[in-house]
Amino acid sequence: MNRFNRKVTAFILFVIVVLLSLYSSSVRTFFVGFTSAIRSAYSDVSDSIKLSAKLHFDQAETIKRLQNERDRLEKMLLEYRSDASRFRYMQEALEMGPDSNATYEPVRPEGYARIGNFQRLWLDRFKSFDPDRNYGVVRNGFAAGIVVEQNSRPLMILAGDPECTFAVYIGKVRAPGIAMGSDERHMVVKYIPQWLKLKPGDEVVTSGLDHIFPPGIPVGRLLSTQKMQGFQNAYIELYADTLHPDFVWIVSPGSVPKSDS
Repeated sequence: MNRFNRKVTAFILFVIVVLLSLYSSSVRTFFVGFTSAIRSAYSDVSDSIKLSAKLHFDQAETIKRLQNERDRLEKMLLEYRSDASRFRYMQEALEMGPDSNATYEPVRPEGYARIGNFQRLWLDRFKSFDPDRNYGVVRNGFAAGIVVEQNSRPLMILAGDPECTFAVYIGKVRAPGIAMGSDERHMVVKYIPQWLKLKPGDEVVTSGLDHIFPPGIPVGRLLSTQKMQGFQNAYIELYADTLHPDFVWIVSPGSVPKSDS
């Protein structure tokens, strides 16, 4: 019986509200305004969601476009820097190193070759990979390591590893030497003729005579030298960050002489 009474009461209240809405302008105005406010709020939220989605997609496209433009400009910088170095050498000497016509490929490392050794990482097989050749590694415009073949896979050995070696020139006298990894921030350049005068702060660049790098890519700056038997060693600080190689360029010399083996 109580349930019946509640239903009757609810029905009566509903009828009253309907009648009031039909015959009372104030009630009718209230319900119309309430409905309009809900519709307006819904429209505002819907427009806000659409605008946010559009901004998100526009930002994603802008980021992708800027990343592609950054990669293109970095590649152009590397090529122009090498060309400028060659022109400078032509002004200083009639005889130059081999013309490599180097190409550059962007690569992301797969992971460390051995846990605990941050200077060796596996790479995906990049387009120009040839197991019989070595390649240079460039990061942020600086020489950062080399790529060799191991187990038929490309292995990146960064400049802090003792097995990372490549040919360099030091200073304005272009003292030739072979750079070898020392630690994450340093290399030692060996076999430098003893009579060549070097001073702290001299810039170290790739010579291009090893068929790994093109000439003129910055490596680091000279810290000190040490006289050896018939030669001198140079200790250099690297420009490249070898601890965070999340994105690198692989340098592929265009013309590498075959060995006589």
